[in-house]
Amino acid sequence: MAGVLPPPGFANASLHLHTVAAGLRFGRIYPGRYPDPLGFGKTPSRFSDPRRRKFANRFGLLYLGDTVKVCFLEAVLRDQRDGILGDLPIAESELYDRHFAEIEVTTPLTMVDLRDDGPIKMGVPTDVAKGSKQSLARQWAVAFHEHRTQVDGVIYPSRLNGHTNLAVFDRAIGKLKAVGTKKLILAPGLADVLNDLNVAVIEPDP
Repeated sequence: MAGVLPPPGFANASLHLHTVAAGLRFGRIYPGRYPDPLGFGKTPSRFSDPRRRKFANRFGLLYLGDTVKVCFLEAVLRDQRDGILGDLPIAESELYDRHFAEIEVTTPLTMVDLRDDGPIKMGVPTDVAKGSKQSLARQWAVAFHEHRTQVDGVIYPSRLNGHTNLAVFDRAIGKLKAVGTKKLILAPGLADVLNDLNVAVIEPDP
């Protein structure tokens, strides 16, 4: 049923969990003006903390993707292609002003699993797993964060292409390390992604 909030007692309910093993690597695209590839935010996002409390007391999130393509879709392209046929122009500066970081898991992460039938097993509404109602997803994110198991975050399918994403709670950032950063334009495989998505990079006028 759409719009269902976490029920009373959810903090003690059984969760469908997935362990992200140490040694696995994910990607992250972030604005180049920020120096820390592991910097996290508390601004509104898919699983951000919606509670009206002191900013310092709200939890933050670090989003990662398992492919360069999903990172590009989530951080750069998003819904720009909606209703657009043929090539989609994008300014070259979009690729030079952002960085791509490779992030390695150094200590296993325990994640709430919203993939496949995970939401059904936990009674989580499909709107949360699909990302179709962000306000609802944020309420459930609070319930996941406050659960007695103290999970490290959420593993979920991208609403854009179904690839796997991680939303890592700030308390688990210490279980990650950045193993390499570069300008997005230099990210391995990006050229293939742009070609596959029919994105045309527009150079600035001389």
